[in-house]
Amino acid sequence: MLICDLQNIYEYKRLPLGKQASDDTKRKNVVSMNRMLGHYDIFPSNRIEAFAKKINGQPLPEHYAQFERKVTDVRMARSLFSKGWIKYYRDRCGINTSLFDNWINLSLSVVKVKPFHADERERLLIEEKCALLKELDVELYKAYALAYGLGLRSSEIQRAKYSDLWETEGNKIIRIWSPKGVADDEVEGVGFQDRPCDPAWWELIMQFRTGGDDLIVPVQEDRIVRELPKYLREVCGLTDKRPVHRLRKYAGHRVMRMNGNNAFVAQKVLGHSSIELTTKIYVGLPSVNRSF
Repeated sequence: MLICDLQNIYEYKRLPLGKQASDDTKRKNVVSMNRMLGHYDIFPSNRIEAFAKKINGQPLPEHYAQFERKVTDVRMARSLFSKGWIKYYRDRCGINTSLFDNWINLSLSVVKVKPFHADERERLLIEEKCALLKELDVELYKAYALAYGLGLRSSEIQRAKYSDLWETEGNKIIRIWSPKGVADDEVEGVGFQDRPCDPAWWELIMQFRTGGDDLIVPVQEDRIVRELPKYLREVCGLTDKRPVHRLRKYAGHRVMRMNGNNAFVAQKVLGHSSIELTTKIYVGLPSVNRSF
């Protein structure tokens, strides 16, 4: 079997159970894998035995992590060899998965979750400047509203439709299709996640509603992943490497504070995989009482 054949299985098949990576994440993981392998003159047209290659007696992924210092690439590439996929390759495809032992057994440092601390000056400037978009560029304004108001990621903003917005038991809901880390609750083979929304922002977005199945932000991807970040940096002064994701952080912070510091509510709004992750991000600073 060739490396490209294995990558096609990973990209275009789905695990029968458990969490599923989104199509976009799978594609990025394959790109990271090819970038790593290419560094050692290994290409998709090579046989999968190349995964077992050692560099000066050191397993390839370990050598890359140590000497290239690009642990993120290694972590993403290794996603092709998760427990679920190893079982799939072995049981469904009859592949000799011992060839992947160097990747399976690799020990990487745990990713540290960086706590989010809201800056009130920054928040007010974001709201002031992004409010102008409602007149200047309504499509970017809607993208801002989905990120800052409902806490969506850039990839989720691109897929969101008006038909994904609905109500149940007094809750305003948005259904996210193929979200990051999809669980095994699926509709016609496609994972989804229902998230409760801040009613004020949900209703604001619904004011722009056109056809039921229309995209909320019907623009080219570049407008969301390049133009909106550019506006946030140049006009709002954001210095974060991922300015649109910072809007999502503010959404989580706002929801948590407006609901009695309830991390469970914030977790469900943001679609985090666990409440532990939410509490690590939104631990916040303690309030200090006045001394006089």
